Amino acid sequence: MSKLQNSQLTNFQTYNMYVRQMTSLAKNVFKFENLPEIIDVAYMNAKLLKNGAIAFFYDEIYDSVVCLPFSPAGNLDLYGRNRTIQVTGENGYHRILKEDEFIIMYDNYSRYSMYIDILQMAERIALCERICDVNIAQQRTPRIWQTSSDMERTVKDLLNNIDGLTESVMTYRNLQLDKINAILQPAPFVADKITEKKEKLWNEFLRLIGVANMTVQKKERNIKDEIMASQGGTIASRYQRYEPRKKAIDEINKKWKLNIKLAYYDNLPTNLKDMEDEIEEDVIEDESEVDENVIY
Repeated sequence: MSKLQNSQLTNFQTYNMYVRQMTSLAKNVFKFENLPEIIDVAYMNAKLLKNGAIAFFYDEIYDSVVCLPFSPAGNLDLYGRNRTIQVTGENGYHRILKEDEFIIMYDNYSRYSMYIDILQMAERIALCERICDVNIAQQRTPRIWQTSSDMERTVKDLLNNIDGLTESVMTYRNLQLDKINAILQPAPFVADKITEKKEKLWNEFLRLIGVANMTVQKKERNIKDEIMASQGGTIASRYQRYEPRKKAIDEINKKWKLNIKLAYYDNLPTNLKDMEDEIEEDVIEDESEVDENVIY
């Protein structure tokens, strides 16, 4: 396999690696409690992320509330919401549901698939990673050989033996060393700058899915305004993903007498008011700890 093919394969594998990691993280930032046992949480989260929505309904055969992906199957209401849908299971199960028989849970308030955004961000992050790989590899002394066209094959054979760590003696009748020139031009090291760019893209991805990219700890003496400003975008993203789920769960619990609960796995606030209250509590606790350690 040629070096170009190897490089292209590595590019593709790196991209797929980030797609897997990012989709896995985006799907699993929420924790559900008291869901009906029949519901596969991993399947539900995957469909929510890729389709942007999933339908909950009661199935008499399973005698339980279940959730499945759906497609429109009728007219829309005044606000463009589906009045009739068709749900479909992986085993061929399908059923037509009318508007009073189902409740739709959306992944976000915009009601679109966030998966397409993740794919684009994964491509950018993977590009940064591969640029770093190439730049680091170029820190080896590069070899650019200048020779005549009739000596090209000879020079390539010499280099292949060197790169292959082969100890052999090669003789050529017409080998003219005065026609071979090596031009050395070290590549500038930019991997550190590209890594900074990659980290910014990763933080942007975390903001998109509602994961805090700056841990608010008592040890970090950040003023409240700095924390609020840095986390504003994250809180907005958390809110727009949390609230549609919470609204659907409230309706599901009321309609079918369930007690499903929802929270982010990190248990951080989902709105600015709760974030502000938490910061003030941390400040008060920090001040009390400082007072207890003061020696008068």
